[in-house]
Amino acid sequence: MDQVSLLIILTAALVTPLVMAKFKLTVLPTAVVEILVGIMLGPSLFNVVHTNATLTLLSNTGVIFLMFLSGMEIDFSLFNRRKQPQTPLAAKAAGNAPKYSPVFIAVSSYVAIAASALLLGFICQWTGLFKDPWLAAIIFMTISLGIVIATLKEKELLSKPFGQTVLLIAALGEIVPLFALTIYASIFGKGGKSLWLLLLVFLAAGILFRRFKPFFTFFERINKSTTQLDIRLAFFLIFSMVVIAESVGAEGILGAFVAGIVMKLLQPQEDTRTRLDGIGYGFFIPMFFMMSGVDLNLRTLLADSATLLLIPAFLVAYLLA
Repeated sequence: MDQVSLLIILTAALVTPLVMAKFKLTVLPTAVVEILVGIMLGPSLFNVVHTNATLTLLSNTGVIFLMFLSGMEIDFSLFNRRKQPQTPLAAKAAGNAPKYSPVFIAVSSYVAIAASALLLGFICQWTGLFKDPWLAAIIFMTISLGIVIATLKEKELLSKPFGQTVLLIAALGEIVPLFALTIYASIFGKGGKSLWLLLLVFLAAGILFRRFKPFFTFFERINKSTTQLDIRLAFFLIFSMVVIAESVGAEGILGAFVAGIVMKLLQPQEDTRTRLDGIGYGFFIPMFFMMSGVDLNLRTLLADSATLLLIPAFLVAYLLA
């Protein structure tokens, strides 16, 4: 039965983009459609796919790989100070450039989102919808980086300032709540790991970067089709950072995202990025989106009348935040 569920998911992952292309369904991103297909295949509707260890492993690898690729998409040139134009042509180009950098807009926007989420958290406590305002605020300030990055890549917006701005907002919306949740658990939870241990994730990332930077050019020079050293290094970085992150009490996706940043700073060739995209978006990432839909049981969710009231309330809160 496990093999049948895997085959159904793989078939759906293949057929879904073909059907979307055939009927020119461009309103919804492919990632969203894959989640909807997963919902239909799971217990919510047809109940032909059942979660098992194999699908769970592939799904977890998919979200980890998605976060890794998200880290690789950040344009670090945006963090550099703008140089004064040296020629009239450069001065004219600088005059046509956006006045504010994507980094400034992204940080300002997310600060506003976080402030709105905190306000809504206390409103939820006042209305009785949520007992803990801090946990509610963390929920409201969370953004799904996975869907955002997949949509931006599909629409070919990542190379534009608008796409980088949205990407940075989504990255903050994924990382900041992870830190906030860790702080929350260390203060209010039992047996929570110390917050300073999270610094070990970034320390390990720095060590890995310094360790592999001098040898990366050498790797590319001796790389062959039968060795694929750049891809092996990518997977080594991914799982090393995931293991370190989970060992200190953080989420594995944080480690994967940081691993993507390290890989980007190593400045791999475009061919390496293309092959990593092929591995991720060709296999692992669709598995994650499909299984996200399968794991969502709408029958159980909608059976509780209290949940029915919370869904529109949370939807309004998310829109306001």
